[in-house]
Amino acid sequence: MAQSGACVLTIDKRNPSEKILRCGSDLTITPAPGTVYRAAAAGEDGLPASVQLDSGALLIEFHSTRRREFQILTPQAIASVRGTKWAMEVKPGQTSTLVLLGQVTVTRKDVPDTVLVGPGQGVDIAGSAIRSMSDPKPAPVTVKKWAPERVKSLLARFGQ
Repeated sequence: MAQSGACVLTIDKRNPSEKILRCGSDLTITPAPGTVYRAAAAGEDGLPASVQLDSGALLIEFHSTRRREFQILTPQAIASVRGTKWAMEVKPGQTSTLVLLGQVTVTRKDVPDTVLVGPGQGVDIAGSAIRSMSDPKPAPVTVKKWAPERVKSLLARFGQ
């Protein structure tokens, strides 16, 4: 295990071809097979301030001992937290966020539309925020309770 704040890649025992990013006891990122992501440069505390998720899915556990925020950036959305467990998935044209513990603030990237997502809830943000040419207002970001099958399907990508 890494010292507090130091980030190391460790082999995922459930899927030896994948690696888990562990940053001390504060941050653990488990990628689903085939996920493309990269962490930002480490800050003064040795932790990245954000991760860019380009495709695939991540299971994130962030339990900061300091008052700091952590973000997952995707093509469609930004998820910001101070401490929780959640999963994000990027597919062509859509980002999905599922909260398992705590709360996550999710913001549409192209339009300032922010929602607070709690345990068992999720949001889907499509690539285009515009409803239609005749109605140029952005489609609202809607928080929904996810069906157990959808939760199980996403968590199965991480061997859970």
